[in-house]
Amino acid sequence: MNSSILRTGTTALLLFAATVATAQQRRAGDTLIRVRDTVVVTADRPWSAASDAQFRAADFALRPRNSTQDILRVVPGLVIAQHAGGGKAEQIFLRGFDADHGTDINISVDDSPVNMVSHGHGQGYADLHFIIPETIEKVDVAKGPYFARYGDMSTAGAVVFSTADSIRDNLLKMEGGQFDTYRALLMLRGPQSGAVNSYFAGEVFSTQGFVEEPQHFKRLNLFAKATAQIGTTGTVGASLMTFSSGWDASGQIPQRAVDAGTITRFGSIDPTEGGATSRTTTTVKYSSGGANPLTLTGSFTDYRFRLFSNFTFFANDSLRGDGIEQTDDRSILALRAENDIFYEFAAVPMHTRFGATLRNDDIRVSLYHDSARVRLEPTVDATIRQRQIGPYLEQEIILPWAQILLGLRADYFNFDVENSLTLGAQPSGIAQQLLFSPKANISVPVISNLALFLNSGYGFHSNDARVVVQQQGKTLPRAFGAEIGTRYGTASSMIAASAALWMLDLESEFVYVGDEGTTEESGRTRRQGVDLELRLNPISWLSLGVDATISTGKFRDVPEEENRIPLAPELTLTANAVARFDAFSGALRLRHVGDRPANEANTVRALGYSIVDLSASYRIGQVELFVNVENLLDEEWNEAQFDTESRLPGETEAVSELHFTPGTPRSVRGGVAVRF
Repeated sequence: MNSSILRTGTTALLLFAATVATAQQRRAGDTLIRVRDTVVVTADRPWSAASDAQFRAADFALRPRNSTQDILRVVPGLVIAQHAGGGKAEQIFLRGFDADHGTDINISVDDSPVNMVSHGHGQGYADLHFIIPETIEKVDVAKGPYFARYGDMSTAGAVVFSTADSIRDNLLKMEGGQFDTYRALLMLRGPQSGAVNSYFAGEVFSTQGFVEEPQHFKRLNLFAKATAQIGTTGTVGASLMTFSSGWDASGQIPQRAVDAGTITRFGSIDPTEGGATSRTTTTVKYSSGGANPLTLTGSFTDYRFRLFSNFTFFANDSLRGDGIEQTDDRSILALRAENDIFYEFAAVPMHTRFGATLRNDDIRVSLYHDSARVRLEPTVDATIRQRQIGPYLEQEIILPWAQILLGLRADYFNFDVENSLTLGAQPSGIAQQLLFSPKANISVPVISNLALFLNSGYGFHSNDARVVVQQQGKTLPRAFGAEIGTRYGTASSMIAASAALWMLDLESEFVYVGDEGTTEESGRTRRQGVDLELRLNPISWLSLGVDATISTGKFRDVPEEENRIPLAPELTLTANAVARFDAFSGALRLRHVGDRPANEANTVRALGYSIVDLSASYRIGQVELFVNVENLLDEEWNEAQFDTESRLPGETEAVSELHFTPGTPRSVRGGVAVRF
């Protein structure tokens, strides 16, 4: 481990431990209840850091959404970008990370992992399109590597989706809009009894897209969930989520082709891009409830992925083009066990949480050079078996003047890579690694409804199994993060606000580039910034909110003029105004991303944008009419942007410049929802 990171991290950890470390500041109205010899802590919502957040269905009900992926936009400071026709997982940006499709953000649903390790397109690939948005009950957000419960891929943070255990009414929703966009949703209550709740949901979505080459995008989702009560406090539930989709894509295009009039902003250089994917996840979850709840979760996932792309056009093959095909077929077995114990020691309330995660992935990945979806020659063909075991322990101490949360997590990885290619293949091999990640945090109540938070913790930068096998000994680089912040207000407050100043150091960032089948290593990095949040309820029917993140990200071992982290967001801002009356609801939302470097030298800039969305609904009895307008002001903007080297037909040399996928023009969708 780099000595400077070690010294910095150790100093901060000792400082926090000396002051004592995090805990969970409880909102006003929390109570401490003694049940015989057991202490039970109840709370509206436990806060562990100033940057913690929780969003429930009401927070994202009034916003345009084609999929659960769009719900990620409720996360303060998180930006998503789609650049492959809508069927591919979105690119995610958070806290100075271009996290690709999920590399440094741990995403789960009902305690089942969403991220795909050692994926054919990129490490941590997190496709949320298999979840029906209306089934989501809440979203929890934890930023930074501060909490032992989250392991692999939680460097920048974790996003936890929870589906509802039951629905109150049956629901039929039909909607349509521009670009031949249609969506139909049906949710039905299943057999009900005093101890059992169940429901089913199905969704069909299709669109031709706003680009000139029709996307022919179609997606089918099915969902079923049943929950039963066991004894006085226990519950057991089972769910099935499955989806399948296929699409065509216009791909990213070079700015010079648009400037020359060769194509328009909505044109395409290679219209044969696109793909198909499917996923089925079965989850079983048991909770004992009671004073010391035990939770056991098991899930099994079957997954298929096939993607056709062309980023460089004719730079490598001037005759047949540079098209690629990536495939990923896998099965995932994941288990989680967690036990919370509340008690008193020397008259001090205590909370001990211990648990473990186990994950096994059996993967077959490949990469082919292709032309118009015809395979030419293989570049990668590998079988990967990856196993991870992660026991963890958290100890919370609730003092009158502070709440302390100390954590320790161990992550053991076993990687087994078998290459099927003989010429130019990457090596086969077996590798293993064991990492210990201490966490130390503290929450100090200052005055009523105002608390100060100090958070720190070690983590690691997740990497593809093929990187681990190639780079024995330094394959899961250490990360250290720290944060100081404050939070004011409660759920019922007229004003609620938070601010957090944070930093995150990484020893290195090995990246497996799935588009090329190669490995890149960046060296040490440092990201730092501030998160700001403000919520206002000036009158009963109006809610106002604004979130902003200001950050910088730099490489630490290169000259100043070449040390920028490409595509790392420097300013993100969201603002919203939501009005709710008896029958009418309306929301106006702004999302802004500032200009940012597209390369290390900052000579190419990814252009920022400001987009306003409008949503409104009106309810007449059990019938609801709604309309969503994306990009209300019809701004011309670039969604995904890259500094890429490419060669167009007729060019003698490749050119490096900004390539982009256009953002959605003004788009109107409306529909009707009937509850029965």
